[in-house]
Amino acid sequence: MFRMRRRAQRFSGLLLSVAVASPQALAQPSDRLADAQLNLASEVEAVDLTWSGHRVFAQMIQRGEHQIIAYYDANRQMSIAHRAHQRTPWRYQKVPSFVGWDSHNYVTVDVDEKGYIHVMGNMHNDPLVYFRSTEPWNVRSLKQVDYIISQERDQNVTYPRFMHDREGRLIAIYRLGGSGNGRYYYHRFDTDTLTWSLMHDGQFFDGEDERGAYYTGPVLGPDGKFHMIWVWRETPSAATNNNLSYVRSPDLVNWEDSNGNQVALPLIRSTGEIVDPVPTFGGMLNGQKRIGFDAANRPMISYYKNDPNGDTQIMLARKSGEGWTTHQISDWADSKQFLDRGGSLNVSILVPEDPYIGDDGTIRVRAKRDGQEIEFIVDASTNRTLTVGSYTSIPQVIGSFQNNFELTQFVRKAEGTSPTSAHDFYLSWEANPPAQDQARGEIPPASTLRLHKIPR
Repeated sequence: MFRMRRRAQRFSGLLLSVAVASPQALAQPSDRLADAQLNLASEVEAVDLTWSGHRVFAQMIQRGEHQIIAYYDANRQMSIAHRAHQRTPWRYQKVPSFVGWDSHNYVTVDVDEKGYIHVMGNMHNDPLVYFRSTEPWNVRSLKQVDYIISQERDQNVTYPRFMHDREGRLIAIYRLGGSGNGRYYYHRFDTDTLTWSLMHDGQFFDGEDERGAYYTGPVLGPDGKFHMIWVWRETPSAATNNNLSYVRSPDLVNWEDSNGNQVALPLIRSTGEIVDPVPTFGGMLNGQKRIGFDAANRPMISYYKNDPNGDTQIMLARKSGEGWTTHQISDWADSKQFLDRGGSLNVSILVPEDPYIGDDGTIRVRAKRDGQEIEFIVDASTNRTLTVGSYTSIPQVIGSFQNNFELTQFVRKAEGTSPTSAHDFYLSWEANPPAQDQARGEIPPASTLRLHKIPR
């Protein structure tokens, strides 16, 4: 069936994950011609067969000309593919780690300044699963490393992430402990000694054995500082998320609030800066918060919480004077979500992208509700919603490669593609959505993991 073509909007971030439902509308002839032209200009290749029993994210990064993909193959095995250039063949390496049914157990990959490949993943309160290449840019030299700081400490690991500091040095972040008592640590890699060291005296977040933090960032802002937002969560129940908070740093070592006042580490419930004191059972979800910057380079945050009627509403928080102001952006009815549960949730409302300033000076806030992509156009001076429209998060041509419409198509944009590149890259595959990390009664056939090269 032909697909409705919608005008593509720019992306506000480098990395985007979305689920794509199959369109049902017929396209007009001019739309079909445009899609045909896009198909001719686009390229697609099959990377491998991938696990489809449940959603567990793959990742692609580009570092210079090098491209690396980390994923689980059809046999659930953690796999890494690398090529030195788009015109060279992929080299594959399978490492000894196999995913179960937990959608938390994604794979993440990055490269340090000398080209050593680092891989972490398949952990949800598990001992550290970490691999590092013994030769720069040689994926087949990946070897398992038992710990980063100590084997005794690196237990109960969740949410691994790599990033780089301002000097390009590789940093690894992950949580130790559970959702109600988590502690986060930052580690920096030394390419001369091939060792990791703690960046701070101890943990970065400390739930004090009573709660855990769920963060977004650190994001390097237009002001040259790193910005981070987070919520606290009291128990494994997602309904106990509370207190949207903020902190920033010039160097990832020293931290301050939005007014420049020093904030001591570790961050605990009584430190940091509360942007919106949302109570527990207030409708806020830990994974649905994004940070962007307004025309004056001040931070602004999109997220959601419940209104007085109990309906979920999209919110926008903006730095204003010495504090923050919060504004309800949506006006939805019958939108309340049931969040009083644990595990990976398949929710109906998402905040998938950072808020940003449009070409006309308005603030654009994006959300998804029941699979529909919605863009709120907000007056930057009054913070009132002017109009509500739609947007398309991925090129339409990608959807035409879905094989199994009983599964959900997932699309993830590659991270690190040069701003001057003539193309963007996307991964696509099909899988069952999350089901609170519980096993299903059937395993669907493996999906094709595809790489799409799309003209900008």
